[in-house]
Amino acid sequence: MEPILGLLLLYGLSDLLFRFLGLGAYAQGSRREAKVALTFDDGPSKRTEALLALLARHGVKATFFLTGERAKARPDLVEAIRREGHQVEDHGEGHRALSLLLPWVEWRHMAQNPGRYYRPPHGLHTPFTRLFARLLGKRVALWDLEAKDWLPLPPEALAERLLYYLRPGSIVLLHDGPERTLRLLERALPEMLRLGYRPTTLDDLAPLPLSPRLALIRGLQGFEERYNTKRRVVRAGLGPFDLFRLEKKPFPGPALPGLPRGTPAMELHLESQRLMELTPFEAVRHLRRSLGRVAERVAEDPEVRLVYGYTYLADGGRILGLKTADLPLWPRLVAGLASAWFLWLYRGELPKRKRPPARMAYLSREELLALYPPSTPASPPPAPGGPGSPQGGGPA
Repeated sequence: MEPILGLLLLYGLSDLLFRFLGLGAYAQGSRREAKVALTFDDGPSKRTEALLALLARHGVKATFFLTGERAKARPDLVEAIRREGHQVEDHGEGHRALSLLLPWVEWRHMAQNPGRYYRPPHGLHTPFTRLFARLLGKRVALWDLEAKDWLPLPPEALAERLLYYLRPGSIVLLHDGPERTLRLLERALPEMLRLGYRPTTLDDLAPLPLSPRLALIRGLQGFEERYNTKRRVVRAGLGPFDLFRLEKKPFPGPALPGLPRGTPAMELHLESQRLMELTPFEAVRHLRRSLGRVAERVAEDPEVRLVYGYTYLADGGRILGLKTADLPLWPRLVAGLASAWFLWLYRGELPKRKRPPARMAYLSREELLALYPPSTPASPPPAPGGPGSPQGGGPA
């Protein structure tokens, strides 16, 4: 019994580290550039030609992870994918994930088809997956954003969610086969291009293997999505470097002149993944533009009297026109611990003794709109997870 339990534990640990966290996998590119990689699993299919036509209309290149069985059945489609300038990689021989738990089956599955990148079905990992990939000279490619195109949801809801969570350097998981994939891309792809994203191949994105810290960030993304859904958090703008999310709530304090606790307010949440690789000059430039987006949202909601956030960077916000206020002891400790955690997670920096304490940065409605006058009205993007929006995981 003990050897069986040990084996189950080993399989479970491998899946946690290498699939859920993606440790060592190629799952994202640089966050400094607005490049993203669209990747399509499970093809070729009866919809491959329509998918190629859609990509060609928008001048976009992508990466196709093909199964050996389907590629051998339709070599003409494989050639069409290559001819259009797309990248072709390995998704194994077939899509029967459970059989891969047997090491000899997994080896044959991975060894039968060419490719420099290999994507396991469903992202499944056994204790042998990474070893076999190394022996075969392949890199394991995962993703940092699932389009969830296997879910029976309206393409509009799927496109909305994809645009909400798309980031510079994202590797997007899509599928070659569902009609839903075509419909959601018809909506999302023109908007990606309008926002300034540059969809490209995996090779052009040049992803790097995930370090332990980046793997942890990947593993925590699901918690962020659940928080956004529960609290109805919206993004102030959907561009690659729009750096604020907004949570409407009663102001919890500390009380300010003319702005008591309970005042309708917007709490600012920093999009740390978009900020993590920017230089200080780039960060200030994008933060200034992002506050303009915040002002547009506030201008549309006459209830909101204040925007605020808690951070040890509050004093630095003065160059953006933000005011600061001290926090009571307990909120200061909580905000300080949160700041230290995010500083390490997203910047890899350990706390310093002389680091300033966490404070509140804020602007009243009137001050915000005076500093960042909105030019044209815009409707805030709805928080994903509302009626008809996708939640939960699913197959790759």
